[in-house]
Amino acid sequence: MSRFPDLANNSSGFTLVELMVTIAVLSIVMLVAVPSFNSLVQGNKLTGQVNQFVAALNLAKAEAVKRNQTILFCHSVDATSCSAPSASGWQGWVVGVAQARPNSGIVAGSVIASGMLLSDRIVVISGNRINQSDGEVRFLPQGLVRTFGGAPLNSALGACLTISGEVTIRHIGISSGGQVDVTNSTSSTCTLPLEI
Repeated sequence: MSRFPDLANNSSGFTLVELMVTIAVLSIVMLVAVPSFNSLVQGNKLTGQVNQFVAALNLAKAEAVKRNQTILFCHSVDATSCSAPSASGWQGWVVGVAQARPNSGIVAGSVIASGMLLSDRIVVISGNRINQSDGEVRFLPQGLVRTFGGAPLNSALGACLTISGEVTIRHIGISSGGQVDVTNSTSSTCTLPLEI
């Protein structure tokens, strides 16, 4: 009799069937998890973008009151000057000291904050009243919001992202009293609520 165990009969490991079942289960988990994870990442990008816009609007209001000046939040393609938004939506934004009427835009060199879109998949559109003011939202020293012409501004921005075939929308409401709020919705297209 041999003092050594028979290694051929005591081998341990996975059988081919066990390995195939494990691979099948992992494949199913990946099919479910990867799209959900992608949706989560995209949703977080949209939330981050909305938070940037809300912070910029609140900064514009705070700076207007603090400086006792009219501060402008406006569309920008270069993060240094104001420009009218294109039909495809906003590319970025800038906050700065507003030029005296009848001039539009910000005073050269007065940029307080600026930013660009975080993802090319995010579309930001603005309401008719903001579009009619060439993408400008004016915060007066009292914290009130006005159009370029001086009329009270009640409008919204919409940040949209298509996730799993459905358009997720964050409406950033801007009231003439200076309040900014965010509401969520979904739709088949990127739309804004009707302006009152």
